[in-house]
Amino acid sequence: MMSEKPAWWHRQHIEPYRLSDAEAWKLIESPPFYCVFSWVTREPAPVCCAMAYVVLDGCVLLTSTANRDKVKALRRNPAVSLCFHRGLRQVTLRGRAEVSSDPQLVQRWVAAHLDGWDRPLTPEQRESETRRFLSPDRVILVVRAEKLRSFDGAEMFRAESSG
Repeated sequence: MMSEKPAWWHRQHIEPYRLSDAEAWKLIESPPFYCVFSWVTREPAPVCCAMAYVVLDGCVLLTSTANRDKVKALRRNPAVSLCFHRGLRQVTLRGRAEVSSDPQLVQRWVAAHLDGWDRPLTPEQRESETRRFLSPDRVILVVRAEKLRSFDGAEMFRAESSG
């Protein structure tokens, strides 16, 4: 006789509901291109904010200005975590952020960011939006993934309903 799993089993044993690395990157590389970005302050205390991002050259890139507290904190401690979610699927990426002031990288970030918008821009609108990002203190936060954690809630709910 086969024993039935208790009602809580699927929510405690979530290993079967992880995404493959390929599925996780597919989620990261799909719109909307916003994530929750987390870092550690000097105290040390965790802090996070929602940020726009792009994926270039296998890294997740975000932007800020050099005077922001997060940039100062990342220069002291580059450890970061980013959380992406689409529906009931989520991916947490852990890695290190490198702060770059390379103007060519800033231009690449802006172009990729504007390309990811869900509406077309006229050349004039694109130029106007581009100028908003080109402050002299603009930096790019280049995050290289060290570890991915993921969860597919829809798959877990399917398993729960099938027993």
